[in-house]
Amino acid sequence: MTISSVTNRRQPLEAGFDPESQRRLESHFQKLIEEGKLQCASYLLAKDGSVFAEGAFGPLRYDSPDAMLQTDSIRRVASVTKLFTAVAIFQLIERGKLFLRQSVAEWIEEFKNPMYERVQIWHLLTHTSGLRADPFYYLEPYPMGWWDVLFAFEPETEGPFAVTDPEEADRQRRSAWIRAVLSGKPLSAPGEQWNYSSAGYAVLGEIVTRASGIPYEQYIIEQIARPLGMNRTFFDVPAELQNELCIINDYEKSRLANNDRTYVPPRAGGGLYSTLYDLFRFGQMLLNGGTLEGVRIVSRKSVEKMTSNALGGGIKGFCWGGKIESFTYGLGASLTGPGEWMPEGCFGHEGAGRCKLLIDPQRQAVIVFFVPSNTDWCPESITGTQNIIGSGWL
Repeated sequence: MTISSVTNRRQPLEAGFDPESQRRLESHFQKLIEEGKLQCASYLLAKDGSVFAEGAFGPLRYDSPDAMLQTDSIRRVASVTKLFTAVAIFQLIERGKLFLRQSVAEWIEEFKNPMYERVQIWHLLTHTSGLRADPFYYLEPYPMGWWDVLFAFEPETEGPFAVTDPEEADRQRRSAWIRAVLSGKPLSAPGEQWNYSSAGYAVLGEIVTRASGIPYEQYIIEQIARPLGMNRTFFDVPAELQNELCIINDYEKSRLANNDRTYVPPRAGGGLYSTLYDLFRFGQMLLNGGTLEGVRIVSRKSVEKMTSNALGGGIKGFCWGGKIESFTYGLGASLTGPGEWMPEGCFGHEGAGRCKLLIDPQRQAVIVFFVPSNTDWCPESITGTQNIIGSGWL
């Protein structure tokens, strides 16, 4: 089933978009694929709730070059998941279960220590908690993630310090990842620096689980994805659909195994799989102020909070070598600031591996593109794509 068969269609000129820019965009993708910088690419452009352009190019899978990417292929969307986590937090705020300036320690006991007791929910949403940043955020040659020290926090199974009580062993296993995340000194005091932390979003996922009484992954699907008609969005892609899934390497293939997740963190920082059209529906909901086709997911006020600068005049952010002196960020959404190519006020999120969801209130547009690649960084795939799309509005 293609995107064209499930949504109203418009032509680019009807949407105020230059058809020549669409051709330039498709040539751009094809050139990057030919040069080996991308495995494949796909995109969707919509205005006023209607799709007016989409396309897909290149192999669906790294291990099966005959299968081609389609506009309805499923793809790992990585950190775009963080937008869903933010929406879940705001849903729970609206239901009276959480509040933005609430101490994380009220939900997670391990935060009750002098180094982390000042961390609040809004700090996690804005990446200003001081929790450890993602490996490679500082461009370090020998990165270390919290999972590299997890072994130190798992219960001893033998020797004089062995944990023999089953309930205590289970408690320690469930909290081991949290204690590993909190090991070592914070990178900064809460609210002082912007340090991109997927670990912080895993903590938000844990808060969603505890506040709702529903496991995080189940909550996202039942409370956000399915009400929006996002029927090809999953944390675990069903076996019968895995032949429609875009995969770029062995590591991604290994992630499909349905392993026991009892003692691992919620996939709140980057676990979703989705499609162009499903992400369009999610983005259109945000553009509409929290509603889509009569279904209200969050209030307009929540969307306004999510997509407004939460950092006041801005704070310092290293940002993969950018060394930004005045970083701005929403409560879960990245924001387009002054001087950038896309209009100021655009918001959304990028995902590693690579993809982007971008919402443009000025144009009433939703932009989604998948640009899967095994290269460490290919600025043409994200920035170049945005520039071509941005130049197409008439």
